[in-house]
Amino acid sequence: MSKGVMARSKLLFNNTHMLSVAGAIGAGSDTLDSKSLQEQLGVGQSAVQRILVALEGVGLMERLERQTRTEPVRFRRINHSFWDAAQDLAHA
Repeated sequence: MSKGVMARSKLLFNNTHMLSVAGAIGAGSDTLDSKSLQEQLGVGQSAVQRILVALEGVGLMERLERQTRTEPVRFRRINHSFWDAAQDLAHA
């Protein structure tokens, strides 16, 4: 993750990781799990979880039911123009 993306993310969202996480979500499949996202981006668990919960809170993500307590938390991306914008900003 570049320092420019982190700075842009901090200015826009008051969170240095929001753009990289949202860009990865927008570029990936419709469903994802938090652990894979953490590994893909090299971002800590708490940062990824906070962002996913925030995105869920504004209706951009939907939490999927887990089959077991040991299964990673999974989410489904809700179709919205935000994802294209996040990808554009993350790669600008």
